Amino acid sequence: MMRGVVRGMARWAVRRAPWRMVIRACVLRSAHARTGDVIAARDHPTKNARMTAHAPCRWNGTLRSMMNICSKSIVVLTALGFAATSGAQPKEPVGPEKPTTKAAKPKPKPRAVEKAAKPPDIEPEAIAALEKMGAFLREQQSFAVKVTSETDHVLDSGQKIQLSASGDLRVRRPDHLRADVTSDRKDRQFFYDGKSFTMYGPRVGFYATVAAPPTIGELADELRNRYALELPMVDLFYWGSEKADNSQIKLATYVGTAMIAGADTDHYAFRQPGLDWQIWIERGARPLPRKLVLTTTDDPARPEHAIEMTWDLKAKHDDSVFVFVPPKDAKKIQIVDLTTQQSAAATKKPARRPR
Repeated sequence: MMRGVVRGMARWAVRRAPWRMVIRACVLRSAHARTGDVIAARDHPTKNARMTAHAPCRWNGTLRSMMNICSKSIVVLTALGFAATSGAQPKEPVGPEKPTTKAAKPKPKPRAVEKAAKPPDIEPEAIAALEKMGAFLREQQSFAVKVTSETDHVLDSGQKIQLSASGDLRVRRPDHLRADVTSDRKDRQFFYDGKSFTMYGPRVGFYATVAAPPTIGELADELRNRYALELPMVDLFYWGSEKADNSQIKLATYVGTAMIAGADTDHYAFRQPGLDWQIWIERGARPLPRKLVLTTTDDPARPEHAIEMTWDLKAKHDDSVFVFVPPKDAKKIQIVDLTTQQSAAATKKPARRPR
């Protein structure tokens, strides 16, 4: 009866063991085996323990001896099963008692690094640099600028070609201007003396003269609106003024420093509808534009126009510099007035249709 109870407890303990391990041990007594030999089998995921031997042998001895030995083994299995069921962990070897120390407080985990804030599309420093440059330019009453430029032209095939040009701009505010421009394809001269404006083409020998308003700024507006003409380097007279529409700028950023023709400059980049442009402004007491690059973004070819400028702020100009004297073989022509054409088209009566 007792042996049956012990066997039942052993089976229950083995079934309850979390790792489903069964230790199988058999003590064999035979004529060919020495008394007390113990053979331990490998781990196997079966529930019941079976007795195995290294080699076939005959069982000898009495049933009582085997039952006594097996009973002792089952008691060991039962103890192991209870230990496993209760979740007991194997203890470390007993040694000298270690002094108890207060557990170190875990270090707080560093907070997650926040993502860098997205820089503003329009950096105030970039707009301020334009305004400072414009204010300085308006203070200059007499100056000269030498200009070199590279301009992309897009052929009908879509291919880009680049043409070079150079020019001299001489200014005496508020009402005198002279510009001489030479390119790979044409030469142009512009004269303004406060009363009249003349454009002359030395290669072809033609010139045209029109009455002009009293200031350079007004002249630039009239040439654009009435004759579809642009003064060379006209932006020099708009920067920093109320005519410089900064509301069109959608992106403005500072790029870094650069050396342009021996001058230390700050490089800025701007974007507005249909146009990306960059400007290099001289550092220090003379915030002058030294380089300008314009990129047309609404054209798939993205043509560019690049200008470099060398300044002379001490230049003095006589009146004769701004007066045009036509050569003997020069021929005078008329500049088409767009406003007159538009007025004539508006007042022209439509032709009667034949009945």
